[in-house]
Amino acid sequence: MNELKPDILSTLPLELLLYIIGFVPFESARLIPFVSTRYRSVWNQALLVAHSHNGSIEDIFHAVSNFIDNFDEHDPSKNTRKLELHVDKSTFVSTILAPNNVMHMSFFFPDGSKKEESFCWRLEINDQIPRPVDDSSGFVVKTLCLDSVNSLTHEVVSSMVLDFSLLENLKIGGCKGLTSLTIDSPTKLLHLSISGCPKLRYLEIRAVKLKTLHYQGFLPLMKIHEHFNLTNAIFDVRQGPSLNNNALDTGPLLLIIKNSQSLTLCRWMFEELMKPSISSSWRSFQFYKLQELRWIDNSMNQENIKILISFLKLCPSIERLFVTVDLNTYSSKEVYVDAEYGSEHARVLTNLKLVKLEGSKNEDDSNDQLILALQQMVNINQPLLVLSSFSRD
Repeated sequence: MNELKPDILSTLPLELLLYIIGFVPFESARLIPFVSTRYRSVWNQALLVAHSHNGSIEDIFHAVSNFIDNFDEHDPSKNTRKLELHVDKSTFVSTILAPNNVMHMSFFFPDGSKKEESFCWRLEINDQIPRPVDDSSGFVVKTLCLDSVNSLTHEVVSSMVLDFSLLENLKIGGCKGLTSLTIDSPTKLLHLSISGCPKLRYLEIRAVKLKTLHYQGFLPLMKIHEHFNLTNAIFDVRQGPSLNNNALDTGPLLLIIKNSQSLTLCRWMFEELMKPSISSSWRSFQFYKLQELRWIDNSMNQENIKILISFLKLCPSIERLFVTVDLNTYSSKEVYVDAEYGSEHARVLTNLKLVKLEGSKNEDDSNDQLILALQQMVNINQPLLVLSSFSRD
């Protein structure tokens, strides 16, 4: 029992180990790096196909397209899931084909050249003539995660995305030079996420099937083509507006979030952009289906609490309220707050069950005042769970 049994696998040549790993399902094979340091190295080599050459940016399109088209999960010679390209000695591209039809594509620029140049980007998805789903050859991309696309590479990416006819989920992040973005998906795109694009000033969306929209950054000028109903909308725009707010048409924006079940919103966005439209033109406007609200503000002082309460009066079905206080959040101009705003169409919040407060706390902030105001909006015998994780700043 005390004798050490030889580790037969560890004695095998690298080429044979890589061949064996090729037959292991990816969900199991991805645990190989946790076995030992050596197996971590083996896994990296099993996952990697490296091409080091001094080709052009256009070579990215052909290399990645061939990589996707030739992928076969059941063929050990074709089930490599990672491709790395070194282009023009200044651009490094990493492409990973993950389970569940997820593709990650990241761009790196070691010398930092031209990566901050501004560019406008149009992504069109030719989803009206989808490829056959029973085609066993090739990798079908349904979720695409794009990171750090720049002025040199965006056209190549657009050419590739054009052929992703079954694309349902698109995530764009870290595009430092992106100033204008147009998304055009007539029938298929369901989920869109945009973050880490500090120069973005204009966002145009044509995606009638879109159900979730996650946006993080400065709020750009938005143009919505054809009405669509979001079920989950995140506008984490605590950095503030990118342009003059007067240029933003809030009507289409209100319509696409009206039927959302989950909504993330900054106080300034409601106060400066939405409330004036609702109070002047749409007095009967309600978020009838909203069940979860994540509210972002720079403070929970008396005036800001009144703004939150005025919004909650528009949400008769709300069940969960999460309040995040970030002291660095953009604060709107001082606006006179009518404490009775929305009272004529306010409804008792009969479904509110959970309130969670988190973030940093100012000296002027009053948790008790907020809780008291909420208690006045629920039924007397209605249980309300309040959780607080505020830290004193």
